[in-house]
Amino acid sequence: MGNCPLTFCPPSDIRGDGHHRFRPFKPSPDDWASTGRYAAETPNVGDLVVHSVNFLVDKNSRLHKTDKYFLSNRSISPKLIVRRGQPFELRITFERRFRYSEDVVSFVFLVKDEINPTYSNKTEIIVPILDERNARRLSIVSESRWSARIVSVENRIMVVEINCSADAIIGEYRMVIDTRSPNRIDDSYFSNPISESFYILFNPWSRNDSVYMKDKFWREEYILNDQGIIWRGTHDQMKPTHWNFAQFEENILEACLYALGNIGKLKPADRNDPIKVCRHIGAIVNSVDDKGIVVGNWDEKFAGGTPPTDWHGSDAILQKYYRTKKSVKYGQCWVFSGVTCTICRCIGIPCRVVTNYMSAHDTNTSLTVDRFFDENGDPIEKLNKDSIWNFHSWDEVWMTRPDLSASGAYDGWNLIDATPQEPSDNLYRVGPTSVEAIKYGEVNKAYDGFFVYAEVNADEVYWLYRDDKKPLKLITQLTESIGVKIVTKSLHKNQTIDITENYKHKESSKAERESMIKALKMTKSNFSRYYLNEKFEDVRFELVPLENRMIGDSFKVQLLMTNKSYKVYTIEATIAVRSTTYNGVSTAVVRHDTVVKTLGPRKSHIVTTNVTYFDYERHLTSQSIFSISIMANVLETDFHFYIMEDFRLRLPDIQIEIEGDAIVNRPSVCQLSFQNPLPKPLTHGVFTVEGPDFSTRNQVKLKKDVLPKEQAASFIVVTPKTSGDKRITAKFKSRELKDVDGYVNVRVFDDYDDNNNNELETRFHSSAYDNNNNNIISNDNHNDSNWNRNSIYH
Repeated sequence: MGNCPLTFCPPSDIRGDGHHRFRPFKPSPDDWASTGRYAAETPNVGDLVVHSVNFLVDKNSRLHKTDKYFLSNRSISPKLIVRRGQPFELRITFERRFRYSEDVVSFVFLVKDEINPTYSNKTEIIVPILDERNARRLSIVSESRWSARIVSVENRIMVVEINCSADAIIGEYRMVIDTRSPNRIDDSYFSNPISESFYILFNPWSRNDSVYMKDKFWREEYILNDQGIIWRGTHDQMKPTHWNFAQFEENILEACLYALGNIGKLKPADRNDPIKVCRHIGAIVNSVDDKGIVVGNWDEKFAGGTPPTDWHGSDAILQKYYRTKKSVKYGQCWVFSGVTCTICRCIGIPCRVVTNYMSAHDTNTSLTVDRFFDENGDPIEKLNKDSIWNFHSWDEVWMTRPDLSASGAYDGWNLIDATPQEPSDNLYRVGPTSVEAIKYGEVNKAYDGFFVYAEVNADEVYWLYRDDKKPLKLITQLTESIGVKIVTKSLHKNQTIDITENYKHKESSKAERESMIKALKMTKSNFSRYYLNEKFEDVRFELVPLENRMIGDSFKVQLLMTNKSYKVYTIEATIAVRSTTYNGVSTAVVRHDTVVKTLGPRKSHIVTTNVTYFDYERHLTSQSIFSISIMANVLETDFHFYIMEDFRLRLPDIQIEIEGDAIVNRPSVCQLSFQNPLPKPLTHGVFTVEGPDFSTRNQVKLKKDVLPKEQAASFIVVTPKTSGDKRITAKFKSRELKDVDGYVNVRVFDDYDDNNNNELETRFHSSAYDNNNNNIISNDNHNDSNWNRNSIYH
């Protein structure tokens, strides 16, 4: 790493030709009229000519919290990355001594990807040096909040402090230094184009920036943390997916800015507004419009691409996109949210990934999810336009919302969602939507309030459909089944924070129902032809809670029926088990059993359906989820009972062990293992390992099949490049078993001498180990990621 002195280059091309050579900037006559600048193309004798510029990358990067970026860290030609609303320094060396009483210096900053930068749209910024000794000589008066002042002058070297406006356009900038000396009889400047560009990002540390975040620990998590967890699974069987956001890695900043500038129709001048930027990000991350970054795929067929469950993080996705300039296959909601979070954190917008369990997809803004089924309990696909996803992941971004309220009532967390579900202003995206507005039923606030409100707080309605000539029968309406749990990763720990009450009041409370009524008044959709299910309390029906089961195990579905009366009733009960994708689409019927049972007075009976591995193995979806539906009809009455419940089989966790201390630039051996839980061999097994700041993604294929209950084991060598706390993630897939993962937190030490090395301790914590007794536990139930100071090698 260095301080990057840059030499003023002779005429060539202002945009560069690969050798960083430029010719003096030549604006159009209109630009001169707006700025009052006139640049001479060649220097006169006595002109103040720039010899070189040192961007002081080390110093500025530390002060601007950008020292983690690969661009500012690389050993050759590090780049300056600064945050708007905060000063940075430049060290300028001139060809001759600077004379306070005679020389005038000003800066021109140009947004690099703007073809025709202009003063009027702030893609060209004129910043004179403000100094009381030469202020009277200035012919340009800057009305922007940009400023420049002299810090020191020593002979030919001037140190200047540049203050970037807190509402500056974010992106890559070029710089020209204009100088004027008394030898020029006209008002012309000599223009010194600088060969190297630099970057400006949003600044959550600046009180004047619209993404300002006051809390230090929040900034550390939602801007600077390049590792995270995205929660999948079901609300009672949550599965953590460890995600490498990689916002500081090589080519990631360039990839993010390329996508912002080249996909869609966001003008460079609009990149100063986080509202517009985030709305744009929601559209460009998916490929539905304008050939965005990730191709969505929910049909369980992933030929020609990478299955969504195989991704470790955003790094490989964005690297491939930037390299090929083509959409990357494939993603589902957590992949879209992971990539979105990377882009936001990379450009300086505080962001976190949120998962909503039992997330509604309301297609007609009725604020209800309507489920239709026949008398056998089978869904009526032609009517079921709405759906409920077991989970759905989106992102929250932190910003002010002056477009919604001058009082700041809707400032703070705003939802954006890049998963392509429904179009918004003709593009597939959601948000930014104020979380506060959703909580209080303000669904008419920009953007997409109806859709988001339904996702977290719709009512679930079950309808019995007989045929088109008969009215629908309303079986039941559930007011608490949607948005049952909304979570995000906690600060600096691998735990969840339940943020459900950020989105809605406590279910069935007065405030929650008032919020729903307010939202319903703004929608017009309803069903007019229906009749109610008969009120009947003599027989109680209850789904027995399903046991936590590992993939490969059998499981059973049980309906408990209790006759509370002194009458005899005949009950027809149907239990159906269907394999389903996580977004609520059934793919196959695994079991469908119907029984008729006579239930005597004050008697109970349990109806049981057993499901074996060999029943479901051919129908498994990528996330091992099943939909359980039960229909019960009391034949002596017109009463119907219906319930649907989702169930997920748990997957094994990869145990990762690291031999010895992890030290910078030294290979470390990672031992990987887990037990095959299936009653059949695993064939064509592959482990992959990935981690930020480690050598490139590693992959190893198993040489032989893994028999039932045997250990699948291998090792991979990784080489860390820098010290600090890191995380390594591992995945495994075979033809029979997929989406198996694990992780280990690793403390990487600098390469000290032998005496210091003797004092080092390996400190790491694997998700497959309990901190107290080293018993194997499940990733799905992992609660803490504090560093384990006890080596697992004894």
